[in-house]
Amino acid sequence: ITFNDGTSPNSVENVDYQMKQSIGGNAGVWFPTRNSLAGFDVGLEVTGFVWYPDIACCQENVNGQTLPGGAFEGTTTEKQGIYVGPNLMIRYPMGISEAYPNGRWFPYIGGGAGAHQMSFRPGGFRGAGFSNAITDQRNTTIGFLAVGGVKAHLFKYVAAFAEAKYVIADHDALGTDRFGASTVGGQDQVINDYSANIRTIHVHVGLSIHFDIRP
Repeated sequence: ITFNDGTSPNSVENVDYQMKQSIGGNAGVWFPTRNSLAGFDVGLEVTGFVWYPDIACCQENVNGQTLPGGAFEGTTTEKQGIYVGPNLMIRYPMGISEAYPNGRWFPYIGGGAGAHQMSFRPGGFRGAGFSNAITDQRNTTIGFLAVGGVKAHLFKYVAAFAEAKYVIADHDALGTDRFGASTVGGQDQVINDYSANIRTIHVHVGLSIHFDIRP
């Protein structure tokens, strides 16, 4: 990450964004184009998900500092990421039958661009509080997403899926209390502005409901 506020050092390598939970959903439509596209169907979807890439405490000059006496002064940096955007999709239906005319299961890939927002605040007792919602400080930029996965029908209209999403987003105004200067309770926050190139992989599993709509 690269700090934009004149504090030193200007950049810090290998920042530890934590691996934590993510939750989201998709809504889309598939078009039966397999007869004219070598067996592939084309689809459109809108995807959205929330994730929480907190910066773990305690990293020197990122969310704290070592005091002259040797003690570390700092805290976790709480982060919340949101991505929303459309995707162009293709799938290859497998196990086509009379009961499953669009395939019993299929691999799929896709990609698109959307909006990626990250919110932030000092964590723990330095940032938490009803008067300090995490979304008070946020930065939004364009994001790019690539997705690939496999979906299999458990029943005719219910399927299970597993997929991986790769997200790219370049933010120029994120923040962290890099020297642990915020006061207890989040009443007097100190936010140091920085830029970061987000490159991350999300793994999602879940259930989906399908509707067979014919013209």
